Amino acid sequence: PMEVVVFGALWTASGVDELALRLLALLLERELGIPSLPEIRREAGGKPYFPGYPSLHFNLSHSRGAAVCALHDQPVGIDIERLRPAPRRLAKGMADEAFFLLWTAKEATVKRAGRGIDALRGPLEPDSLCRRLDGFPPGWLVTVCPSEDVPARVVWMDAL
Repeated sequence: PMEVVVFGALWTASGVDELALRLLALLLERELGIPSLPEIRREAGGKPYFPGYPSLHFNLSHSRGAAVCALHDQPVGIDIERLRPAPRRLAKGMADEAFFLLWTAKEATVKRAGRGIDALRGPLEPDSLCRRLDGFPPGWLVTVCPSEDVPARVVWMDAL
């Protein structure tokens, strides 16, 4: 099985949604030689997919000026969050970093399954395959949740 490939970047301007798609296009071109971003559709739960490339699975995330995308040959989820004070109502006494590590793992689990963010409202344990990724600037937490235990390679882009 192939490794999970994750591209990420910071973005100072607005348009972080566009940044995630630019990262995905760059990842596809550099890693697979696909010259332009294929058509993207969404499943009922909102999970994006490529109808023209059913064997490729990807996921996107952005938060407060940063974006990441993950690509694999099996379903994959990813989440990025800026480390900040955790919402008291949700954190229930957890330290900020511990809260966001758990939050990103839960969100990546839900996104991999294509269940939609509403699934986070109920009790949910993150998948044991989820793991925090290194290689991002200080203050950012990124968790990837592949469908199988495979290595993840991070490519951080300083400028696009």
